[in-house]
Amino acid sequence: MERRRTGKLADSFHGALATAISKLDDEAAFHLRSEISAIRAVLAGRKTDTALLAAVDRALDAVVGFHRFAAEVKGFVVSRDVSKTASLYEVGSVGILAVENVLTAERKNLFRILMSGLSGGLAYAASRQYVYGASAVLDGLYRTHSGQLYDELWSLATEFRGPLDENAVREVQTGLDGFFTSLVGPGVTVDTRVTALYQLYAIVLLVRCADLLQKLRAA
Repeated sequence: MERRRTGKLADSFHGALATAISKLDDEAAFHLRSEISAIRAVLAGRKTDTALLAAVDRALDAVVGFHRFAAEVKGFVVSRDVSKTASLYEVGSVGILAVENVLTAERKNLFRILMSGLSGGLAYAASRQYVYGASAVLDGLYRTHSGQLYDELWSLATEFRGPLDENAVREVQTGLDGFFTSLVGPGVTVDTRVTALYQLYAIVLLVRCADLLQKLRAA
């Protein structure tokens, strides 16, 4: 009976996550937040594996972090009327983030999906101008959130890949440092940096939620 109830939670959450991958707008983020809050409320009333409870909290933190950043960026977002075929919300436009990739990946592969999405996300952001505004304001926004995301990516690396030897640590370090260095490289506008962070927040959210979904299925 308990496993059946958990399965129902997973099915409902699966639908919300699949929708978010195709278009992670305010409505989709709120739906995810609602589903995760419901999952946490149900699990609070039973004996639950600590790893599952931790996954719930981390997924919820990722949704809240994304929503907070999105709210700050919203005043600078170009009207969606400018482009009917492309949207800042369409994180699935980064090829590696196809629905089937995220929802069926094993846990270790979720981090590979995240790392593969970094360069793709930057290239996608650079190809379109979604945000505009006072450079100093946007630069402050970038500086505040880039450090937070850098720390979160290190957390994901250590959680998802397990114990890391020095070679593995250096591999992760090279990938993350290379991405953030490229963001401040010559010719990269602050508009592109902020757009790339938006995409990265979304990717982190999806990976955290996919990990929660896996744990719900296994419970």
